[in-house]
Order: sequence, then C-alpha cells, then structure tokens
Amino acid sequence: MEGNAADDLGLTVKIGWFIWNNGRNRQEGAEMGAYDFGTQPSLLIQGAMDVETEYLIGQLQKRERVTLGNWTFETGFLGDGGIPAIVSKTFQGMVNAAAATSLAMVSFAPGAVINQGIGGGHDPKLHVGDIVIGTRVAPMGALMRPFAAEGEGIGDDDFTPLGLEVFNRQWGEARKLADFPCNGTLVRLAEQTAEEFLEEEARTGGKKRRIVPGVLGSADEWNNRPDRIALLRGRFGTAEEDMESAATAQVCAAYGVPFVGIRILSNTIVNGEAYDERVAKTGQCFVMRFAETLAREYPAGWEDAG
Repeated sequence: MEGNAADDLGLTVKIGWFIWNNGRNRQEGAEMGAYDFGTQPSLLIQGAMDVETEYLIGQLQKRERVTLGNWTFETGFLGDGGIPAIVSKTFQGMVNAAAATSLAMVSFAPGAVINQGIGGGHDPKLHVGDIVIGTRVAPMGALMRPFAAEGEGIGDDDFTPLGLEVFNRQWGEARKLADFPCNGTLVRLAEQTAEEFLEEEARTGGKKRRIVPGVLGSADEWNNRPDRIALLRGRFGTAEEDMESAATAQVCAAYGVPFVGIRILSNTIVNGEAYDERVAKTGQCFVMRFAETLAREYPAGWEDAG
C-alpha cells in the first residue's frame, strides 16, 4: 500500500499530557525526583552531535543520565513550565537515529518527538543561521532506478522516490510511505514560536534571520554539488538536507507518536556560505522556546494529532 498524505499516517496521541493541562503540574523538588520517565509522558528532543545537544542538556533541571546500549539519554525538566524532557544524542546517520529513537520508544513514554540540529541549505533563498520547520520529511536516499543494459551508462537523474515500509500495530498492516508528514499541530505551534522568537531578536538587535516552513531532505549523504542539490530540490521540494530526520520520522510513524523536524542551516553550497556549526546553539535556543510554547498550548486529550 503506497501513501504519503498526512491522513495515511494516522498519528494519534495516546495520552493527554498532564503538563499541558493548564500548567497545573509545574514540577518542583521532590515531585521532579519522583517522576517516572519510563511510564509518564515526556518530550523527546534529539540531536546527532554534542554541538546539537549540549545547550539543551545544560538547561535540564534535576538531570539524570540513562544509558541504553551505546546511547545515552538525559532526562530532566525544561523551562519555567517544568516540562518533562529527554535529550538524546543519537550520533550521526540514519541507522544511529533509528536505533536511538527505537530505544526511546520502548524505554520511555514520549508523547512527541523533536528531531533538531544543523543542516545544509538547498533553498537559495535561505542562508546560514536561517531555520526550517519541517512540514514533511523526504527520505531522499530511498530511490528506485529503471533498468539499463550494461554499457548504457549511469544517469544521476533517472530515479523515482521509493516508498519505505512502515508497520504500525494500530493500522494492522505495513504501508509503504514515500515521505513523512510532520505533525500539523506541532508545526503550527513551532510557527507561532517563530514569530515570537524573531520579534525578540529584533528587539534585542540580534541577527536577522528567516524561520520558514519547508521540506526536510534526509539521507546518509553530504551533497556539495549545486547541480545535485538542484536536482534533489526539484524532485523532493527540499529546503535543506540532514542525515537523521527521516529515520526518526519513520520510527515515529511506526509507533504513532507525533513528530516534527527543525533544522538550522550551518552551510549552504548554493549560496557559497561555509560550514559553521556554532549556529547549533541558536537552533537549540529556538527549540527551547518551542518547548515552552508546548507547555502553554499543547492540547491535552487529543484524539487526532494530525
């Protein structure tokens, strides 16, 4: 069964998050220490590298480390709302991201997942330091190429997207998905956060940047050829590329957990702007603000998160 529409994913919130119920559960002191991240809902925030996770880990109150296999998960409470959160360093690449996400799904109770970090620009309108809020994620390494006889050559553009198989017990079947829509409510609240974030930067004389919705392209690739980037953008509509978000989105689809990807551009070959991983901290600051927006406005008791 092929599909790529939001309705196909059937992302259903399994629980009404206590923390988003009128802020009545601002956790402090002993209550924080008694919180069971294995069974009670939390916000899972991922980044592949230290530079993508260090700031958020430093913001956790009552931080504790949980080690599962080769991966570590930092649990604690973020912001004034005392948001139960897990910050996960996944390591780079699709397999690492999928493994870390799967471990989190079976070991914790994430009510939503944010995969965030740095990415390379595809959209020529965007520059280093701009932020893309994913509306969907395209696994741009999943390709099908037509038959060609020996000696007929290798074409770089003769491919079609290949649907990836996802099994979700609620569906009762496996479905092949060519892309992964990000959760509509999470995207809306991230865009709301963007307005507030940009207004604050303008007031304080910060860098002028754009925060825009767009398609995240994801594969075990680092593309440095403008023509290749233009081809991928033409086929998938990508605003950026990274090496993790599609893997996380696929696992979230399998478990029916709301997902959104957020990427800040660290480089853009199409505009000749060199790599600068220092922007990762700004990306995390935005995600921190987004988490606070969720604490205020994420609806409890959803039946449909899409």
